[in-house]
Amino acid sequence: MKLSWMTLSAILLMTPFPSPAQTDDLPDHTALNIPAGGYGVSIGNSARHSGLRFNWSDRGIEEINGVNVTLWVPGEPLSGTINGVGFGLGVTGAREINGLSFGLGGVFGEHALNGLSIGGLAIITSGDAAGVTVSGFGVVASGSLTGFNFGGVGCIAGGDMTGVSIGPLGLVGSGALTGVNLGGLALVAKERMVGVNFAILGLIAGGDIAGLNCTAGACQTPGDVAGLTVAVFRTKSDRVTGVDLNVVTTDVRCSTGLVTGLYNHIYDRQEGLSIGLLNRATTLYGVQIGIVNIAENNPEGFRVLPFVNAHF
Repeated sequence: MKLSWMTLSAILLMTPFPSPAQTDDLPDHTALNIPAGGYGVSIGNSARHSGLRFNWSDRGIEEINGVNVTLWVPGEPLSGTINGVGFGLGVTGAREINGLSFGLGGVFGEHALNGLSIGGLAIITSGDAAGVTVSGFGVVASGSLTGFNFGGVGCIAGGDMTGVSIGPLGLVGSGALTGVNLGGLALVAKERMVGVNFAILGLIAGGDIAGLNCTAGACQTPGDVAGLTVAVFRTKSDRVTGVDLNVVTTDVRCSTGLVTGLYNHIYDRQEGLSIGLLNRATTLYGVQIGIVNIAENNPEGFRVLPFVNAHF
Protein backbone atom coordinates (compact mmCIF):
# COMPACT_ATOMS: atom_id res chain seq x y z
CA MET A 1 0.00 0.00 0.00
CA LYS A 2 2.93 2.31 0.63
CA LEU A 3 3.96 1.94 -2.98
CA SER A 4 0.59 3.05 -4.31
CA TRP A 5 0.59 6.14 -2.07
CA MET A 6 4.11 7.07 -3.13
CA THR A 7 3.42 6.38 -6.79
CA LEU A 8 0.30 8.57 -6.82
CA SER A 9 2.03 11.43 -5.08
CA ALA A 10 5.15 11.21 -7.22
CA ILE A 11 3.24 11.17 -10.51
CA LEU A 12 1.18 14.20 -9.54
CA LEU A 13 4.19 16.13 -8.31
CA MET A 14 6.48 15.31 -11.26
CA THR A 15 3.95 16.05 -14.01
CA PRO A 16 4.91 19.30 -15.78
CA PHE A 17 1.69 21.26 -15.22
CA PRO A 18 1.69 24.83 -16.55
CA SER A 19 2.80 26.99 -13.65
CA PRO A 20 1.95 30.60 -12.90
CA ALA A 21 4.26 33.03 -14.61
CA GLN A 22 6.96 34.64 -12.50
CA THR A 23 6.38 38.35 -11.90
CA ASP A 24 9.21 40.14 -10.19
CA ASP A 25 8.01 43.62 -11.18
CA LEU A 26 4.84 45.42 -10.17
CA PRO A 27 1.82 44.50 -12.31
CA ASP A 28 0.62 46.90 -14.99
CA HIS A 29 -3.13 47.45 -14.69
CA THR A 30 -3.59 49.08 -18.07
CA ALA A 31 -6.95 48.14 -19.61
CA LEU A 32 -9.51 49.30 -22.13
CA ASN A 33 -12.80 49.65 -20.24
CA ILE A 34 -16.17 50.12 -21.93
CA PRO A 35 -18.10 52.22 -20.98
CA ALA A 36 -16.04 53.10 -17.89
CA GLY A 37 -13.47 51.67 -15.51
CA GLY A 38 -14.86 49.10 -13.14
CA TYR A 39 -18.02 48.14 -15.03
CA GLY A 40 -19.06 46.76 -18.41
CA VAL A 41 -16.39 45.24 -20.67
CA SER A 42 -12.71 45.31 -19.80
CA ILE A 43 -9.84 44.26 -22.06
CA GLY A 44 -6.53 44.12 -20.23
CA ASN A 45 -5.16 43.62 -16.74
CA SER A 46 -7.73 45.63 -14.77
CA ALA A 47 -7.36 45.10 -11.02
CA ARG A 48 -11.08 45.39 -10.20
CA HIS A 49 -13.97 44.86 -12.56
CA SER A 50 -17.63 43.81 -12.68
CA GLY A 51 -18.96 42.49 -15.97
CA LEU A 52 -17.12 40.86 -18.86
CA ARG A 53 -13.31 40.90 -18.71
CA PHE A 54 -10.68 39.64 -21.19
CA ASN A 55 -6.98 39.39 -20.36
CA TRP A 56 -3.85 37.65 -21.57
CA SER A 57 -2.52 36.83 -18.08
CA ASP A 58 -3.92 37.96 -14.73
CA ARG A 59 -1.36 39.72 -12.54
CA GLY A 60 -2.07 41.46 -9.25
CA ILE A 61 -5.85 41.36 -9.54
CA GLU A 62 -7.99 42.39 -6.58
CA GLU A 63 -11.62 41.46 -7.32
CA ILE A 64 -13.33 40.36 -10.52
CA ASN A 65 -17.11 39.88 -10.56
CA GLY A 66 -18.79 38.38 -13.60
CA VAL A 67 -17.05 36.55 -16.43
CA ASN A 68 -13.25 36.49 -16.56
CA VAL A 69 -11.49 35.07 -19.64
CA THR A 70 -7.71 34.60 -19.83
CA LEU A 71 -5.47 33.11 -22.51
CA TRP A 72 -2.34 32.18 -20.55
CA VAL A 73 -1.25 31.33 -16.99
CA PRO A 74 -1.61 33.85 -14.13
CA GLY A 75 1.35 35.63 -12.60
CA GLU A 76 2.77 34.80 -9.20
CA PRO A 77 1.88 35.24 -6.49
CA LEU A 78 -1.75 34.36 -7.17
CA SER A 79 -3.91 37.23 -5.97
CA GLY A 80 -7.43 38.53 -5.72
CA THR A 81 -10.85 36.95 -5.91
CA ILE A 82 -12.86 35.84 -8.92
CA ASN A 83 -16.62 35.67 -8.32
CA GLY A 84 -18.69 34.22 -11.13
CA VAL A 85 -17.11 32.49 -14.11
CA GLY A 86 -13.38 32.06 -14.65
CA PHE A 87 -12.40 30.63 -18.03
CA GLY A 88 -8.80 30.01 -19.04
CA LEU A 89 -7.36 28.62 -22.26
CA GLY A 90 -4.19 28.10 -20.23
CA VAL A 91 -4.70 28.13 -16.47
CA THR A 92 -7.39 29.86 -14.43
CA GLY A 93 -5.95 31.03 -11.14
CA ALA A 94 -6.50 33.45 -8.27
CA ARG A 95 -6.15 33.59 -4.53
CA GLU A 96 -9.83 32.60 -4.26
CA ILE A 97 -12.33 31.53 -6.91
CA ASN A 98 -16.07 31.35 -6.20
CA GLY A 99 -18.41 29.99 -8.88
CA LEU A 100 -17.53 28.23 -12.12
CA SER A 101 -13.86 27.89 -12.99
CA PHE A 102 -12.41 26.15 -16.03
CA GLY A 103 -8.86 25.85 -17.31
CA LEU A 104 -7.54 23.68 -20.11
CA GLY A 105 -4.24 23.43 -18.29
CA GLY A 106 -5.75 23.54 -14.86
CA VAL A 107 -7.37 25.56 -12.10
CA PHE A 108 -5.17 26.96 -9.31
CA GLY A 109 -6.49 28.50 -6.11
CA GLU A 110 -4.03 29.89 -3.57
CA HIS A 111 -6.55 30.13 -0.73
CA ALA A 112 -9.79 28.40 -1.78
CA LEU A 113 -11.86 27.01 -4.63
CA ASN A 114 -15.64 27.11 -4.15
CA GLY A 115 -18.19 25.92 -6.69
CA LEU A 116 -17.65 23.96 -9.90
CA SER A 117 -13.98 23.60 -10.84
CA ILE A 118 -12.93 21.79 -14.03
CA GLY A 119 -9.27 21.39 -14.91
CA GLY A 120 -8.02 19.76 -18.09
CA LEU A 121 -4.87 18.53 -16.33
CA ALA A 122 -5.05 19.43 -12.66
CA ILE A 123 -6.90 21.24 -9.93
CA ILE A 124 -4.54 22.50 -7.24
CA THR A 125 -5.18 24.64 -4.18
CA SER A 126 -3.06 25.49 -1.17
CA GLY A 127 -6.27 25.77 0.83
CA ASP A 128 -9.67 24.05 0.66
CA ALA A 129 -11.82 23.06 -2.31
CA ALA A 130 -15.58 22.77 -1.90
CA GLY A 131 -18.25 21.88 -4.45
CA VAL A 132 -17.51 19.88 -7.59
CA THR A 133 -13.90 19.37 -8.65
CA VAL A 134 -13.20 17.43 -11.84
CA SER A 135 -9.76 17.02 -13.37
CA GLY A 136 -8.35 14.94 -16.19
CA PHE A 137 -5.28 14.07 -14.14
CA GLY A 138 -5.35 14.96 -10.46
CA VAL A 139 -7.06 16.97 -7.74
CA VAL A 140 -4.68 18.20 -5.02
CA ALA A 141 -5.60 20.31 -1.98
CA SER A 142 -3.34 21.22 0.91
CA GLY A 143 -6.52 21.60 2.96
CA SER A 144 -9.79 19.70 2.68
CA LEU A 145 -11.79 18.45 -0.31
CA THR A 146 -15.56 18.64 0.16
CA GLY A 147 -18.26 17.65 -2.33
CA PHE A 148 -17.78 15.65 -5.52
CA ASN A 149 -14.13 15.06 -6.37
CA PHE A 150 -12.84 13.26 -9.45
CA GLY A 151 -9.24 12.99 -10.60
CA GLY A 152 -8.37 11.03 -13.73
CA VAL A 153 -5.46 9.54 -11.78
CA GLY A 154 -6.32 10.35 -8.18
CA CYS A 155 -7.18 12.85 -5.46
CA ILE A 156 -4.93 14.01 -2.62
CA ALA A 157 -6.03 16.09 0.38
CA GLY A 158 -3.83 17.47 3.14
CA GLY A 159 -6.94 17.53 5.32
CA ASP A 160 -10.27 15.69 5.19
CA MET A 161 -11.92 14.36 2.05
CA THR A 162 -15.71 14.45 2.38
CA GLY A 163 -18.45 13.56 -0.09
CA VAL A 164 -18.08 11.46 -3.23
CA SER A 165 -14.45 11.02 -4.22
CA ILE A 166 -13.21 8.96 -7.17
CA GLY A 167 -9.64 8.27 -8.25
CA PRO A 168 -8.77 5.43 -10.65
CA LEU A 169 -5.33 5.10 -9.07
CA GLY A 170 -6.27 6.03 -5.54
CA LEU A 171 -7.38 8.50 -2.89
CA VAL A 172 -5.01 9.81 -0.23
CA GLY A 173 -6.12 11.93 2.72
CA SER A 174 -3.99 13.22 5.60
CA GLY A 175 -7.25 13.61 7.49
CA ALA A 176 -10.39 11.46 7.25
CA LEU A 177 -12.14 9.99 4.21
CA THR A 178 -15.91 10.30 4.68
CA GLY A 179 -18.68 9.43 2.23
CA VAL A 180 -18.36 7.40 -0.95
CA ASN A 181 -14.69 6.69 -1.56
CA LEU A 182 -13.78 4.81 -4.74
CA GLY A 183 -10.09 4.25 -5.43
CA GLY A 184 -9.02 2.02 -8.29
CA LEU A 185 -5.97 0.69 -6.45
CA ALA A 186 -5.94 1.99 -2.88
CA LEU A 187 -7.61 4.20 -0.30
CA VAL A 188 -5.28 5.71 2.29
CA ALA A 189 -6.41 7.87 5.21
CA LYS A 190 -4.24 9.07 8.07
CA GLU A 191 -7.35 9.25 10.24
CA ARG A 192 -10.68 7.41 9.94
CA MET A 193 -12.41 6.06 6.83
CA VAL A 194 -16.22 6.10 6.99
CA GLY A 195 -18.89 5.35 4.38
CA VAL A 196 -18.68 3.25 1.23
CA ASN A 197 -15.03 2.36 0.75
CA PHE A 198 -13.78 0.44 -2.28
CA ALA A 199 -10.30 -0.22 -3.68
CA ILE A 200 -8.70 -3.18 -5.43
CA LEU A 201 -5.44 -3.50 -3.48
CA GLY A 202 -6.36 -2.22 -0.06
CA LEU A 203 -8.03 0.05 2.46
CA ILE A 204 -5.48 1.55 4.86
CA ALA A 205 -6.41 3.93 7.67
CA GLY A 206 -4.77 5.29 10.79
CA GLY A 207 -8.16 5.46 12.50
CA ASP A 208 -11.36 3.40 12.35
CA ILE A 209 -12.78 1.98 9.12
CA ALA A 210 -16.58 1.84 9.15
CA GLY A 211 -19.39 1.23 6.68
CA LEU A 212 -19.34 -0.91 3.56
CA ASN A 213 -15.72 -1.86 3.00
CA CYS A 214 -14.68 -3.85 -0.08
CA THR A 215 -11.22 -4.78 -1.36
CA ALA A 216 -9.47 -7.65 -3.07
CA GLY A 217 -6.45 -6.95 -0.87
CA ALA A 218 -6.30 -5.99 2.80
CA CYS A 219 -8.49 -3.90 5.07
CA GLN A 220 -6.03 -2.70 7.68
CA THR A 221 -6.03 -0.25 10.59
CA PRO A 222 -4.68 -0.05 14.16
CA GLY A 223 -8.23 0.98 15.10
CA ASP A 224 -11.59 -0.74 14.63
CA VAL A 225 -13.34 -2.11 11.55
CA ALA A 226 -17.14 -1.95 11.69
CA GLY A 227 -20.01 -2.72 9.32
CA LEU A 228 -19.92 -5.06 6.34
CA THR A 229 -16.37 -5.82 5.26
CA VAL A 230 -15.41 -7.94 2.25
CA ALA A 231 -11.68 -8.56 1.83
CA VAL A 232 -10.16 -11.31 -0.27
CA PHE A 233 -6.78 -11.28 1.50
CA ARG A 234 -7.08 -10.04 5.06
CA THR A 235 -8.74 -7.91 7.71
CA LYS A 236 -6.24 -6.76 10.31
CA SER A 237 -7.36 -4.43 13.08
CA ASP A 238 -7.76 -4.04 16.81
CA ARG A 239 -11.46 -4.93 16.74
CA VAL A 240 -13.92 -6.00 14.07
CA THR A 241 -17.66 -5.52 14.55
CA GLY A 242 -20.43 -6.67 12.23
CA VAL A 243 -19.90 -8.99 9.26
CA ASP A 244 -16.32 -9.60 8.17
CA LEU A 245 -16.04 -11.83 5.09
CA ASN A 246 -12.49 -12.82 4.21
CA VAL A 247 -11.20 -15.51 1.88
CA VAL A 248 -7.73 -15.87 3.44
CA THR A 249 -7.51 -14.55 6.99
CA THR A 250 -8.94 -12.43 9.77
CA ASP A 251 -6.31 -11.25 12.23
CA VAL A 252 -7.80 -9.08 15.00
CA ARG A 253 -7.66 -8.64 18.75
CA CYS A 254 -11.44 -8.80 19.30
CA SER A 255 -14.42 -9.66 17.14
CA THR A 256 -18.16 -9.20 17.56
CA GLY A 257 -20.41 -10.72 14.92
CA LEU A 258 -19.48 -12.98 12.00
CA VAL A 259 -15.95 -13.54 10.67
CA THR A 260 -14.84 -15.86 7.89
CA GLY A 261 -11.52 -16.91 6.39
CA LEU A 262 -9.28 -19.88 5.89
CA TYR A 263 -7.54 -18.86 9.13
CA ASN A 264 -9.33 -16.74 11.71
CA HIS A 265 -7.12 -15.59 14.59
CA ILE A 266 -8.87 -13.70 17.37
CA TYR A 267 -6.06 -13.22 19.84
CA ASP A 268 -8.18 -11.84 22.68
CA ARG A 269 -11.99 -12.10 22.74
CA GLN A 270 -14.39 -13.49 20.15
CA GLU A 271 -18.13 -12.88 20.52
CA GLY A 272 -20.23 -14.46 17.79
CA LEU A 273 -19.49 -16.87 14.97
CA SER A 274 -16.29 -17.66 13.07
CA ILE A 275 -16.18 -19.94 10.02
CA GLY A 276 -12.97 -21.21 8.45
CA LEU A 277 -10.55 -24.09 8.10
CA LEU A 278 -8.71 -23.03 11.28
CA ASN A 279 -10.40 -20.88 13.94
CA ARG A 280 -8.49 -19.73 16.99
CA ALA A 281 -9.61 -17.52 19.88
CA THR A 282 -7.94 -16.83 23.19
CA THR A 283 -11.33 -16.17 24.80
CA LEU A 284 -14.40 -17.53 23.02
CA TYR A 285 -17.99 -16.53 23.71
CA GLY A 286 -19.73 -17.98 20.69
CA VAL A 287 -19.28 -20.67 18.08
CA GLN A 288 -16.43 -21.78 15.81
CA ILE A 289 -17.10 -23.89 12.70
CA GLY A 290 -14.18 -25.39 10.79
CA ILE A 291 -11.75 -28.27 10.41
CA VAL A 292 -9.79 -27.24 13.52
CA ASN A 293 -11.30 -25.01 16.20
CA ILE A 294 -9.29 -23.70 19.14
CA ALA A 295 -10.88 -22.01 22.17
CA GLU A 296 -8.19 -21.49 24.79
CA ASN A 297 -10.67 -20.64 27.55
CA ASN A 298 -12.47 -24.01 27.27
CA PRO A 299 -11.77 -26.76 29.79
CA GLU A 300 -8.86 -29.07 29.02
CA GLY A 301 -9.93 -31.66 26.48
CA PHE A 302 -12.34 -29.24 24.78
CA ARG A 303 -9.89 -26.55 23.76
CA VAL A 304 -9.14 -28.06 20.36
CA LEU A 305 -12.04 -29.70 18.56
CA PRO A 306 -12.81 -30.68 14.97
CA PHE A 307 -15.80 -29.27 13.06
CA VAL A 308 -17.45 -27.30 15.88
CA ASN A 309 -16.34 -25.65 19.10
CA ALA A 310 -18.31 -23.38 21.41
CA HIS A 311 -18.20 -21.52 24.68
CA PHE A 312 -20.97 -19.46 26.28
